[in-house]
Amino acid sequence: MNSRWSSAALGLLLAAGCGGKERPGPAPVATKTPADDAAVLGTEIFDVVDRVMGFRSAHSGHWPRTLREVGVDSLTRSTTRRLSLQEGGPVVTASFRSLEGRLVAACRGGSDIQEEASLNGGVFTVACTLTSGGESVFRVQGTR
Repeated sequence: MNSRWSSAALGLLLAAGCGGKERPGPAPVATKTPADDAAVLGTEIFDVVDRVMGFRSAHSGHWPRTLREVGVDSLTRSTTRRLSLQEGGPVVTASFRSLEGRLVAACRGGSDIQEEASLNGGVFTVACTLTSGGESVFRVQGTR
């Protein structure tokens, strides 16, 4: 009788562990476009450009030499950010730290994106480098 109960108990345990509920498969992956990656980087660029322009306003027209002067970290959890000064003013570049699953590697924008956004209902243009090696321009909806 003990072996019968043992077999029945073992059968119930196996049935409880293996049957009934199916394990969920991987979550469906949404189709991502390069514009999605450009929007992430573009929003970050816009915020940094805003801070750079604020610095200039508060420092008698002088541009910051580094992001540190502006109080912005060059590294985030998922991106790197750089500031360069060119003849037309500052250029902010944001790049993904890991390109796995990304269609855009980096984007850049200058101080003109603020004016463009204010004239176009928050939409501005960034120039981006694709992970496939090409270059493309994207229109991004700002957060403001």
